[in-house]
Amino acid sequence: MKLTVLGNTGPYPKAGGACSGYLLENGDSKVVLDMGNGTLANLRTICDIEDITAVICSHLHPDHISDLFVLRYALEMRGMTIPLYAPDSPDKEFDRLSYKNVFDLTPITEDLKFEIGGMTFSFMEMRHPLKDFAIKAYDGKSTFMYTGDTAMCQALEEFTKGVDVLLCDSAFLDDVDSAIHLSMEKAIQNANNAGVRRLILTHFSPEISPQRCYEIGNGRFNGRLSKAEIMANFTI
Repeated sequence: MKLTVLGNTGPYPKAGGACSGYLLENGDSKVVLDMGNGTLANLRTICDIEDITAVICSHLHPDHISDLFVLRYALEMRGMTIPLYAPDSPDKEFDRLSYKNVFDLTPITEDLKFEIGGMTFSFMEMRHPLKDFAIKAYDGKSTFMYTGDTAMCQALEEFTKGVDVLLCDSAFLDDVDSAIHLSMEKAIQNANNAGVRRLILTHFSPEISPQRCYEIGNGRFNGRLSKAEIMANFTI
């Protein structure tokens, strides 16, 4: 599997940046994880609209789904329909995704499991104000997990076990107790406890440099620490 960062900030982008979005590839399959504002333009430097296999959204906050409402126009103009997996709450946001049926909508639940291009996807609900799911993909060799937005919780700790590469919310530079997001310190602590091989920090505040986060966190993680710079790619 190969991961490319399309956007890395929240809840709004820095100048010239983009909010949460990632491209996970395996062979010819291209699965987009979240589509925050600015991510579609970055995606189009890698592949055409016609190449998108599916989209999976962790939750329905605007900084994770804004470009879905732009993508739907592109799909309509091409007469295309693509699979979209997303939580079904809030109802009004989920209903907006059904515009002209360009998305083949499937609600995410913890019981949902499916395969795309040799990758098996599974989900677990995290701790966030909106219904939010961590996304796990296994290709028969390695396990990748994207936390979405989450605070520390038992579900996060359990779902991280056995993960090789973790793309993790690290919204706060300081170690704060939050009911919404992880701090960098808590992201590292959770990854260390689970024995994660590589930790990729993401969902940075637009007012904080990813390099600054990396410099402070480097040396605290037992494995390989990375920062999710836009258009960076990682082999899973």
